[in-house]
Amino acid sequence: MIMEKSETPNTLEEIIYAWKAREPNTWGNNADRFLQFGKKAIKYGHPSLSFDILKEGLALFPEHIDLMYWAALALARGGSTRSAANLLGRLLERIDQKSPVYADTLSLAGRIAKDRYTKLPEGKERRESAEKSTAYYQRAFETSYDYFPGINAASMTMLAGKTNEAKEIARRVYNICMDQKHAIPTDDYWFRATVGEACLLLDRQEEAAGWYREAVLLAHDRYGDIATMRRQIKMLSMHIEVHEPIFKALDIPKVVAFTGHMIDTPERHPPRFPSIIEGVVKDEIAITLRRINAGFGYSSAACGADILFIEAMLEREAEVHILIPFRKEDFIQTSVAFAGEHWVKRFEYVMSRATNVHYATEEGYLHDDILFQYTGDLIQGMALFRAGHLEVEPVMIALMDSAAPSKIGGTVDNVQAWQRQGRGAEIVDLETIRRKFHGKSVAVEKPAVSVNTLSQSKHERGGRKIQIARQIKAMLFADVVGFSKLGEENAPSFFVDFLGRVANVIAVNKTKPDFCNTWGDGLFLVFNEISAAADFSLSLRDMVLNTDWKTLGLPEDTNVRIGMHAGPVFEAEDPILQQNNYYGTHVNQAARIEPITAAGAVFMSEQFSCLLMASGNPDFACDYLGTVELAKKFGSNVLYRLRRADETE
Repeated sequence: MIMEKSETPNTLEEIIYAWKAREPNTWGNNADRFLQFGKKAIKYGHPSLSFDILKEGLALFPEHIDLMYWAALALARGGSTRSAANLLGRLLERIDQKSPVYADTLSLAGRIAKDRYTKLPEGKERRESAEKSTAYYQRAFETSYDYFPGINAASMTMLAGKTNEAKEIARRVYNICMDQKHAIPTDDYWFRATVGEACLLLDRQEEAAGWYREAVLLAHDRYGDIATMRRQIKMLSMHIEVHEPIFKALDIPKVVAFTGHMIDTPERHPPRFPSIIEGVVKDEIAITLRRINAGFGYSSAACGADILFIEAMLEREAEVHILIPFRKEDFIQTSVAFAGEHWVKRFEYVMSRATNVHYATEEGYLHDDILFQYTGDLIQGMALFRAGHLEVEPVMIALMDSAAPSKIGGTVDNVQAWQRQGRGAEIVDLETIRRKFHGKSVAVEKPAVSVNTLSQSKHERGGRKIQIARQIKAMLFADVVGFSKLGEENAPSFFVDFLGRVANVIAVNKTKPDFCNTWGDGLFLVFNEISAAADFSLSLRDMVLNTDWKTLGLPEDTNVRIGMHAGPVFEAEDPILQQNNYYGTHVNQAARIEPITAAGAVFMSEQFSCLLMASGNPDFACDYLGTVELAKKFGSNVLYRLRRADETE
């Protein structure tokens, strides 16, 4: 996997490897290198990774036109349309009609307006967005006579309700493509997708399907681009008929969230997953992956089911994303080593071959089984985010014994959480496999006592043991922008009016926080439910933005920054406050998000966003912001911006 500096990355793994392995400042004098890797990441369906790369390039080359364009494109593909529009506004100020990227920039402006169109309900605003998008694309088409803005102008004109005009533009695009056909590179899949879309608009369905099949064949594993083709067709299908062969041609491999039982300990009796059936289990997993056409996997890496799944995915040359619950050494001890040294070696192998490895927390296990549940929820959220980017239905695959009891963070628990949201799961049944192997059913012995209880962490203080179990909590930190500049005369208004209105938001919120604390302009709240925390944060944001602070004796631009995180924390009585308070690394991490949050916005960690996604709540949307350095040198985190689902900006 080691690449020389001059090599071009040809796979997603090579992009990630080169990006992570880069030496400080080695790319600092080469804007084209940032551009090359950023463009490749977009093509492989990773707009988040692309933006991380391009953003670092822009920090070094802030006036680089191409970096600005591709960074805006990455943001748009990641769903962060407002951020994309802001960057695009800077770009449009710097270019004119003679610029090589003028038509591309106009096309991207058309894309931003189109994204807004897709989020709006039927009505005047939606029609205006369609017309605005059409105008940008038509200007780009008339300037460049290029089929790319031309086909988008045709489709947006159709969506604006101007059928005859749309067909006329599509006919022009088709003729341009036919004139250029012999000069187009044989591997140009976008050209073939363009012809397919023109044929669709002209109601030549069979010809359209043929062109799309060629496009997908040439695109190979550039699933981000295939998803873009499919997204366009789905949007058009709300206005014109689209035959099934066209959708079939644009199929994308499934995104899989995996869960499964570990291999049996040698003394387990009766057996559930004996090592003797390992080969049969792996074959069954491989058959399931082949049947559903799995291309992207999210899983932990315990001995038994997890590692067998990852090995089967690697044999398919599919993407694999591994999530480890806690410190690697602890995980090996709890979930791998007991099965034998050969499983440890297999664990190290799959870790080295995975597309990416994440840690739910980098702290130790401390016998807190809740971390397994936290990890299962994160795996589900990550899979759901990826499926959303690729416009495909996610699926859970579970190697499960139906007779197994539900254990916190265990396989049955994960499957039940997934199915509660109405999502489909593929069950590879261990009892059936055992019966096939042995010729008879082998029962699973249920434990005599419940295993659905939390183990407790033990910490010594002053010669006595304190038993505290970590819990998964959603945390909010907020502060007032510019508070330190307020004069003494503003203090009464702030503490009476501002904090009084915050207290009112808490009072009227459906779900009350478990804990509240303030200091100066700071606010710290802890919630048990992820959706309740999300709802409160947006209610707080809206209260601040919609209040006329000047009439209350505060600056009219009074605003708030809100940072959110979710993770395992300790709860214990604060001897000074004489009430329970929350402690731990993840509280510190939550506190470090708020200072880098934009005024009037809610920023969330990747963990919070994934748990919110896994909850299945349709009321919220998450816009990707990139990997951001946290305050006070606390490392970095992938951040998202929270908004309500019906907000367009």
